[in-house]
Amino acid sequence: MLLIALKTALSRRLNLHLLRIAHRTVCEMAKVFVRSVEEEERLQISFKYHPDNQQAPAHKRVYNFDRLKTEGLERTVTRIATKINQNLTKKAKKKSKSLGVDVTPSDVRVCLSDNGSVIDLTEPNVSAWTDGRCMHIEDQLFHVCVNVPTIRKLSLQEPMMVGFPVYAKLDLEFADVSDCEFTWYRLSNDATSLPSEESDSLPSDDAEDQESSMPKKCKQRRKHSEQSVKVSIGRSYIPTAEDIGCRLKVECIPKRGEVTGEIVGMVSSDGVQSGPTVSCPFEKRHRFTEHLTSGDWLVLERH
Repeated sequence: MLLIALKTALSRRLNLHLLRIAHRTVCEMAKVFVRSVEEEERLQISFKYHPDNQQAPAHKRVYNFDRLKTEGLERTVTRIATKINQNLTKKAKKKSKSLGVDVTPSDVRVCLSDNGSVIDLTEPNVSAWTDGRCMHIEDQLFHVCVNVPTIRKLSLQEPMMVGFPVYAKLDLEFADVSDCEFTWYRLSNDATSLPSEESDSLPSDDAEDQESSMPKKCKQRRKHSEQSVKVSIGRSYIPTAEDIGCRLKVECIPKRGEVTGEIVGMVSSDGVQSGPTVSCPFEKRHRFTEHLTSGDWLVLERH
């Protein structure tokens, strides 16, 4: 009886919400990213949320959950709602203390829907979190995206010197590096952005859920005074004399065909250095091998 009553109440609320946002397209919705690999027992759920939907993405809290695929949807959405309500309560207490008045936030409710119908709460996670469905947090809609192209780790080789190619090193999932888009920037000498800690892997199997104020991936903290200049596109970049003393930043959009994931950026920890004043040994050798030889020829170097 309790389950039926809850489903009826959620359906009524859902219909009102759908009327409010009927004019919005799927592309305009926020997204909830789900990682579900067939041979693994758990799936991962990640999304950004703020009670004020007009807030910029950078001001939204990132929530990450790691759940069993066989777990019922009811337990998962309850956990999601509980974690959100805990954070809202903490913020309200701080606000109450600073303003000297009691601020009590309303509890948020979470559910999944498919074509306007609430998903049965007894459905297991593995089948509940599928492409095309929507997660509702009060009147905010999140489009469910499963196994989208993802950058698990992005880094830059160092040191970087003028005239020597710099490559973006990637750890991709559900993506093809040949489809990915890379953009390179030169940061001004007074730039203050610093690369933050990177996450090499997803939450461990013994962790039910995790949440943070920033994404669990390669990320960076930037100050508003940072200035950057676009210098190149492509997987690699060859620094020039103009880059000496400046750090480089690379942004990558992971792709798999027409499917696109979230853009990720990384800033080098050190500035570009001037190249060597004398030719390197390999540069001398390359003067004799400027063109490819035919298949029946072999070039030997004599010392």
